[in-house]
Amino acid sequence: MDALTYLRGYVPLFAGVNEENLAALAGSSELLSFNAGQTILFKGATVDGLHVVVSGRADVYVKASTKALVRVAELGPGEVFGEMSVVEMGTAGATIKASEQGAVVLMIPQESFRRVLQQDEGFAVRVNMLIVSRRTSPVSVPA
Repeated sequence: MDALTYLRGYVPLFAGVNEENLAALAGSSELLSFNAGQTILFKGATVDGLHVVVSGRADVYVKASTKALVRVAELGPGEVFGEMSVVEMGTAGATIKASEQGAVVLMIPQESFRRVLQQDEGFAVRVNMLIVSRRTSPVSVPA
């Protein structure tokens, strides 16, 4: 399955985005594969773009008061991470690792992602709602 088909049919965040913008996002994206346990994104690192889980799972870890990494969430196919860091031009707020099954992730470069945010008000609203929901959930999933 190609990136355009996946974004169009399997990623709820992109519902309603017009075909031209979806094609631009898909065309600029890069498919990345990770082995089980491999770090996809380190806390504090610059985030290159929006990450979309295509297959497998991605576990979200934050440091607990004991300074140990604690898994706070699991992301599956169709779920995204990195949006907060891209929108706010910050660094990753959590460490993301491929789970036991490994993970395949579609990485959409931040320039392409930001361009569609500027062009599509409905998409921008959905992304901002996602950011707010992650901030206000009992277990925040920063990225």
